[in-house]
Amino acid sequence: MFFQKLLEILGKLDVKTMMGVLIFGNFALAFLTLRYYLYHESDHEKKLILRFGIAKILQAIAWIFLFLRGDISDIISIYFGNILLFISFYLDSLIVLKINKKTQKIWFRLQSVLLALSIILFIFFEISLGIGNLRIAMASLGVFFILVIPNLLSITNNLSSRFEKFISLISLFFLLLLLLRALNSLFDNDISLFTNNLLQIGTFLLLVLLMFVNGTGFLLIMYDRSYELLRLSSNLDPLTQIYNRRFFMNRAEAYYQRALRGRESLSFLFIDIDFFKKVNDSYGHLFGDEVLKMIAQVIADSVRPLDLCCRFGGEEFLILLHNTNNEQAVLVGNRIREKIQNLVFEENPGFKCTVSVGVYSGHPDSNKNLQYFIDNADQALYKAKESGRNCVVSS
Repeated sequence: MFFQKLLEILGKLDVKTMMGVLIFGNFALAFLTLRYYLYHESDHEKKLILRFGIAKILQAIAWIFLFLRGDISDIISIYFGNILLFISFYLDSLIVLKINKKTQKIWFRLQSVLLALSIILFIFFEISLGIGNLRIAMASLGVFFILVIPNLLSITNNLSSRFEKFISLISLFFLLLLLLRALNSLFDNDISLFTNNLLQIGTFLLLVLLMFVNGTGFLLIMYDRSYELLRLSSNLDPLTQIYNRRFFMNRAEAYYQRALRGRESLSFLFIDIDFFKKVNDSYGHLFGDEVLKMIAQVIADSVRPLDLCCRFGGEEFLILLHNTNNEQAVLVGNRIREKIQNLVFEENPGFKCTVSVGVYSGHPDSNKNLQYFIDNADQALYKAKESGRNCVVSS
């Protein structure tokens, strides 16, 4: 009974009514997106948000031109309407590619080629033939080829979230109906834009659903990414952009417990910039900040992804090397020391910076704790300073 009623309601819908829904829906999404853009405090992905809002405005205008078919010039309705539709879906396709992490540049170039081909072929067949059913087929095929690759990549991309894959899956259902609509239009000369057959109604219904799912989904994804960025930034030192002391200590405790269970060795490297106070006094705090940032970058680049490093405080840095013995840790410490000693600072090319490094390695046991390892590395650092600095000492 329910499905029978639903079919009766759907049977009363017409293409023009759903075009009206698409017009107002896209304008509403554009308004929400652009408001989000204006009040979005972070610059992170603001261009993507703006592009989505522009795509929705173009799509709404395109549907207005198509809605007014017969009441306005065919040049505006047919040519501008469909070309704007191609461009708006092209922008949508770029957004899908951009959201997917590690998408290769070749896919972006391919989308530009597909947009150009869709527009050229549509105009060519419209000028040479001008047949209504062929026009629908070419428009449907153009949108299909513009959207199909980005959504397939999203579904097959292991880095895509489940929600992103769900949105792309709905898009593929829509594209499948769009492809069927194109094929049906090729063999039915009586089909026009406002023909109210089951395939047309189904395609537009799914397009309306896709509009709302895509719109709300995009805003949710952007919000989720902003929240994730905020969460990550709270774990980073604001100046050097490596982990801060609080986050390091929390993670290091987990590393310690794992090494204790697995009877693995851990190494801690305490690093201090030699005579850093003189850097600030002689060159100013802005240059001192630049020195800290460059040294932090050297340290971050010198450890493995499974290791930890942080700005422990002031000009001090701390490194945890997982499953590393004393000899290996000293080699890492010397490599870092030499890289820093050879740094060239553009603002002051004659300036040379050195560091002292204290190393402590061992196997965790029940009589020791994390702080014991850190304290011993700190004592080794003190000995390195007493030994004349610019050296690595292990205890």
